[in-house]
Amino acid sequence: MKLIGIDPGISATGYSIIDDKNCITSGTIRPKQSNTYKKIHEICTQIENIVKEHKPDYVALEKVFHHKNVQSLIRSSELRGAIIITILSCGREIVEYTPAQIKLTTTGNGRASKTQVRFFIEKAIMKDQRHLSSHAIDAVAIAYTATRKIGIGLRKRIQK
Repeated sequence: MKLIGIDPGISATGYSIIDDKNCITSGTIRPKQSNTYKKIHEICTQIENIVKEHKPDYVALEKVFHHKNVQSLIRSSELRGAIIITILSCGREIVEYTPAQIKLTTTGNGRASKTQVRFFIEKAIMKDQRHLSSHAIDAVAIAYTATRKIGIGLRKRIQK
């Protein structure tokens, strides 16, 4: 099973491709445009290219959570909506997880710090590669969560 994890961010969007819990590639999309809508378009174009190239079974996204800045929440929501439309137009299935679900799956603690999540991802998935941005690390954690959650769901369906 191949998955793409996406950590949407208007200034930097992380992505990671995982195949059977092995990270194939990951990175950060940093749009060059200054206009917000052009940034969204650039991010979605790159995501579309990644999805078409890697042909994942699922695309996993982090669910929107409360931001202190309302404008930031609005921009994040606009970007998520555009990403969702892009993924659906590529014919891929979307799964979503809350930050607490991602932290719980990766560290065993739903209130874990970003440092704890990074430590797990670097040791268990990335085999001590430390060059990834925090956005890419989050995308790996999202994809890893999806492999665990979807794998459990598949095993339950097979057992019935």
